[in-house]
Amino acid sequence: MTAPAPTRPAPDADGLEHAELLRSAAREVRKRVVPLADRIVDRIRERHPAYREPGLVPPGFREEAGGAVAAVLDALADPAHTMVSAEYQSWVGERRAWQDFPLRSMIGAYRTGGDELWLSLVRAGEGRGPRGTQLMARAAAEVWDLFERDSRLMADAHGRARTEATHHRQRGRRALEALLAGRVGPHDVAETARALDLPETGRFAVAVVRNTSRRPRPGPARSGTPAGVRVRRAFPPAGEMLLAELGELPVGAFASALGVPDGARAGLSPQVARLADAGHARDLAELALRTCTRDGEVALLDRRWPAALLARRPEVAAEVASGVLGGLHAVDPGERTVLLETLETWLDSDGSVERAAAALFCHPNTLRRRLRRLERLTGRSPSRPHDVVHLALALDAERIAPAAGGTPR
Repeated sequence: MTAPAPTRPAPDADGLEHAELLRSAAREVRKRVVPLADRIVDRIRERHPAYREPGLVPPGFREEAGGAVAAVLDALADPAHTMVSAEYQSWVGERRAWQDFPLRSMIGAYRTGGDELWLSLVRAGEGRGPRGTQLMARAAAEVWDLFERDSRLMADAHGRARTEATHHRQRGRRALEALLAGRVGPHDVAETARALDLPETGRFAVAVVRNTSRRPRPGPARSGTPAGVRVRRAFPPAGEMLLAELGELPVGAFASALGVPDGARAGLSPQVARLADAGHARDLAELALRTCTRDGEVALLDRRWPAALLARRPEVAAEVASGVLGGLHAVDPGERTVLLETLETWLDSDGSVERAAAALFCHPNTLRRRLRRLERLTGRSPSRPHDVVHLALALDAERIAPAAGGTPR
């Protein structure tokens, strides 16, 4: 005798009702997805520090947040779209791995977004009165199951992609170090360009950052990288090297954006037109660095050629400083400091006594007396162009001579 086929239990009326209410609420909230996504982004930035730092927040974060919210709402409104949500969240997880963004911050942000989205769904259900509130409470398990599944998919995709991304970054790091060291031959440039995801020709510059404090110091803030500029970084001991594809940005504007902190100095090369010339640009950036005289300074070689020539021959720099400014050693150290500051400010003011006096908070006649005093001690007159060249070179030499061998003083 054949046993009767098992009968399926009748659908639970409350279950059908709360499921339909959830889908209706999701469709209603979906119509306002843009302001909801903006609110979620603001809440994430309030709660998670990684999303507040301009240099850390993933590119396109606001747009991707809107896409994630829309994907979840579509999945809740129609179960047929569940896989679309799964694929989107997996894509976000993989993208974050390639952006080197921490998994913990990403998952925390997703859960914060889930809190906000759930509150919006509850408010939509409350429009049905007490019965709607009761049914939405029953729908919570379905919503949070979806959130939990999506966060797990993001984490899995992040983990899988991170291994490949790490390998890629290591390959790029080795390629960058070889390029900046001048070890890339003509036949290897194309492969190096692919490893760095940079073109073989364009507008490139190299910056060399060196720490001067014994305490570890950060290099240039990543938030200082202007839009349209791509930067590749290498981290030698006690510093950082940056290869920048400048796009349309002038080299001087990139120098202003570097943001070198106290306890570090930087030298920036002129632009070069070929990726293969990055090693030469690195040498020029090192030379520019040797002209720095204070922490937090970015020396642009295009504006430091005389000082750079002296930096190449520190023994000549010492001779120039002594030969032109040696008479200042006969005066009180305090007066010597004032006279050198006066000379520097006057040169920076393009020879304008009035502008230099204003910068030094003194009367123009006071500044003129100092310049005459400087002339008597050095035998060089600020009124003769040839002598001004000597004074400017000697001032550069005075500043960089103590850094013989390239060690910042």
